[in-house]
Amino acid sequence: MIKRTKLKINVHPYFLEFIHPFALAHGTRKGTQLAFVKIEFEGVVAYGEASLPPYRKETVDSVKKWIETQKEQVFSLLTTNNPFKNNELIPFSTEHPAASCALQSAILHWYAIANNKKLSDFFPPSNSTPTLTLTITKNDYEFIEEKLNLATHFNHFKLKLTGSNDDIDFVKAIRNKTDLSFCIDINQGYSDKEKAIQLISELEKWQCILIEQPLKDTDHEGHYWLKQRTHLPIIADESICLLDDLIQFHEAYSGVNIKLMKCGGLFQAQQMINYHPLLKEEKLMKLIGCMSESSLGIATAAVLASQCAMADLDASFLTKNDPFKGVNITHQKITVDAEITLKDNSIFFNF
Repeated sequence: MIKRTKLKINVHPYFLEFIHPFALAHGTRKGTQLAFVKIEFEGVVAYGEASLPPYRKETVDSVKKWIETQKEQVFSLLTTNNPFKNNELIPFSTEHPAASCALQSAILHWYAIANNKKLSDFFPPSNSTPTLTLTITKNDYEFIEEKLNLATHFNHFKLKLTGSNDDIDFVKAIRNKTDLSFCIDINQGYSDKEKAIQLISELEKWQCILIEQPLKDTDHEGHYWLKQRTHLPIIADESICLLDDLIQFHEAYSGVNIKLMKCGGLFQAQQMINYHPLLKEEKLMKLIGCMSESSLGIATAAVLASQCAMADLDASFLTKNDPFKGVNITHQKITVDAEITLKDNSIFFNF
């Protein structure tokens, strides 16, 4: 008779530090707060990750409190069901998407490890290869040679603008250094659509391939107005977080940057990838992205990358204290090791 071990679920806070300060429209910061979820059950240990940037509502405390209420459901799921075939039983809350993502990831990683499988074995394979982006903020310009050396592994730069008067100067400065095509991410930097279209009209003259989130997240009408006035794709990030948002507001955008931390996990992201508008002639561009995350979060999102046109999963190139390893981006391709492992187990021994 097999003796069952007690299910343990713990949450560990961890501050992920940037190599260089990150300058965005809503401020400059030196890192991002994370919360790692650890499941121990039947001799198997697995992790999930929540990224908690300051512009989102969730905190370490809210992650801990919500996950504490889900332990009984997780125990029932792991002892009686296959979470990949019964994903509706995995705890999920639209009010706690990052916590939901972390718990779901830990559950799925646990089941995959327990069955000697990889996470990617349970999701649709694809022969396509997404193009890859490397982020540059205004604070990175003094380290531009470092970025240019990394760029050989990526298809595009992703330039972070701030909605300030020096946006075009920054783009021109980068363009003087390289002819690599680039995406623009404004992170809600403009409140005036007229000023935004002026910027976009300038960007059309260079090798810009898309514009992400130029206006405030709730300004769907403004984004639709921009979409009608430029040939560059207008991509939603903060404006579309959940599947319901995509269904309700997709007509205002040319595509969406899907992030596990916004939508709640892999299954929710898969639903968003599978969503097609009723109008067959309207084709939505699907991107898979990340917030500031460790290699654990990136590896989880990378499972869906081949189903998307673009992968914005460069976080491991931007941080200096990633506690996990197992994700590689080389020669414009993402590869994930069979197992994502901790670099130093000691940081997790006591949680």
